[in-house]
Amino acid sequence: MHSPTLYVSMLGTVNNIIKQKTEGLSHADSMLQLPIPANCMNWILGHIMVYRAQYLGVIDGVSKPDEDEFALYGFGSEPLTDPDKAIPLETILARLDELSDQVVAALEKMPETRLDEMLDEEKGVTVDQRLHFYLVFHEAMHAGQLEPLHELALANGSN
Repeated sequence: MHSPTLYVSMLGTVNNIIKQKTEGLSHADSMLQLPIPANCMNWILGHIMVYRAQYLGVIDGVSKPDEDEFALYGFGSEPLTDPDKAIPLETILARLDELSDQVVAALEKMPETRLDEMLDEEKGVTVDQRLHFYLVFHEAMHAGQLEPLHELALANGSN
């Protein structure tokens, strides 16, 4: 079994990576596309944002991502290429910080025994398994995708 403390630590690690890879970048930088089938930094950060709201709901039982934002940044959404449709980078970064604070507060209040509770009886998924997926695998995978996009922004003259 994992612990809420581990998840708080993992969230802090990803937050540090996000800050490092976005420092000094503009909204236009966040919209740059790699020359391979991939998504832009704005989509990746927005994707992390909507899933933080999603897994906050796993913890507190009430939070949900905004439906319009989820349509734009959720799994299976269309590639984001129009900067006017994208949420401004500055806004996404602020929302990520807010959601991080909310997740940390919820995790700190959550009894460790809640991790053993069944979240999805049909699939046999516990709260711990779902949080482990989102806070360890999902966030780390997408944080890793920021590196080449950060390098692309630097190559395009940012900073």
